[in-house]
Amino acid sequence: MKSESITKVLPDSRWIGACPGRAQVALRRGHDAERVARELYEGSSLTLTRSREIGKRHRTSDFTDLLEPRKKTGSAENPVTKLFPAAVTERQFLDEMDRLREIRPTIDYRDERFSGHTLVAFTILENELELPINVKNAGTRFENAGQLVGLDPDDCIPIPAYKAHDAVEKEPNLLYAISIDYALIRRIESNLLTQFNKDEAEVWRLLNEYSGTLIRDAEDKFIYSMVNKHWAQFSEYVALPIFRVISTRKAVRILQKFPKPTPGIGLRAWGTGASAEVNVHISVSAETKGSDEIQYRVQANGIENITEAVNRKRTELVFDPEI
Repeated sequence: MKSESITKVLPDSRWIGACPGRAQVALRRGHDAERVARELYEGSSLTLTRSREIGKRHRTSDFTDLLEPRKKTGSAENPVTKLFPAAVTERQFLDEMDRLREIRPTIDYRDERFSGHTLVAFTILENELELPINVKNAGTRFENAGQLVGLDPDDCIPIPAYKAHDAVEKEPNLLYAISIDYALIRRIESNLLTQFNKDEAEVWRLLNEYSGTLIRDAEDKFIYSMVNKHWAQFSEYVALPIFRVISTRKAVRILQKFPKPTPGIGLRAWGTGASAEVNVHISVSAETKGSDEIQYRVQANGIENITEAVNRKRTELVFDPEI
């Protein structure tokens, strides 16, 4: 039964699809209707009156009758392409952090992903120092990079310009740790999704067919729990990447010195032909460091070595025209 699957797999999600599903199970198990309605009210975005009405309907109809079908089904709306790669990449980064802690016991980290912090995924800690990290997956090759930004498609990763500027203001030491893996989505579809049990597969189907209030809550809980649960098996199909590392300060500096790789600033009439956000396009080989080098430096000299490198200054002569 769909409601049984929801109850097993999403026991605490506040998605409008999960809450009535759990209520339906409770009612069919003989729980008091008023108590079920109040639990539905307290655990969801529904009013008490609406919760009571739903409880009455559940006796003769399925909870999915209350849900709205997904109107958008493209890749931007699909949790596989939107959220699963991020969750997998973050899990890979966590494995890397655990190995770093084994080598340098003074290191610790804080998981910021579910704190509401939009810029920082993890913070590496040592003594009084903090090094915030934004973990990203580059899963789509920019095929027109050569024509539009002068970089080879395999040597090009984007950093949203407005996010980099925002980070410099709020988290000046922030590093981007970027996994470049153009086959990750295919491996998720071929190897991770096939490991779901019957209930997990049913909830996955529901999440792809229906939307509604707080759907992102259900997607996050499902995706992160599935990645963790099936990681031992799935990780055999994804090698730990060499994350490419660049600070937000450096991304902004590249934008200031070389605007051409940032369409919207350096390319004529870009705004008339593209609707995407403005990105700073980075050369992987020339402008990023490998995570292996960063780890070596941290192991040898601590995270202070990295924060000093991020905040390095130099004096330059600049044009200052009067006219």
